[in-house]
Amino acid sequence: MRPLGLALLAASVASGAAAQPFLPTERVAIDLVRSRHTDSLATVDGTLAYAERATAGAFTRGGYRVVRRPGEPFARVQICYRLGIDPPTCGLDYLVTVNPPHIEPAQRHDGLARDLEHGPRAFLRALAREADLQRQPAALRRIEAALEPYNPYDWR
Repeated sequence: MRPLGLALLAASVASGAAAQPFLPTERVAIDLVRSRHTDSLATVDGTLAYAERATAGAFTRGGYRVVRRPGEPFARVQICYRLGIDPPTCGLDYLVTVNPPHIEPAQRHDGLARDLEHGPRAFLRALAREADLQRQPAALRRIEAALEPYNPYDWR
């Protein structure tokens, strides 16, 4: 009885019935991130669109980029944007898998993605904080960026 069960399992794995890929195609990965409901029940795409309207062009989306690193069982979807006077960046990262579909921020407890997950108002406050940092001298910006992990206060 036992060899029969092993033979059936081997046959199903060999046929591909049980082994489906976890990596989504680029279009599927982008669509999953755009339609993801954040903790505030707003979609990522809706929050970004709201930020564009509310900042009157100070924040603009630049598109999406899908990155696959060798050996990782997920794809990274990076949301590119431009804020104020800084050059464009792709600083909002999400990790995406399919079968079952799972989307989560690459840095859940740090950066703009954390604030994006908390909703449109938290994201706008974070954008305002980042725009405020742009007005500071470059040396002070580097110092604050280096000390940020040791800051005991959450300024959201």
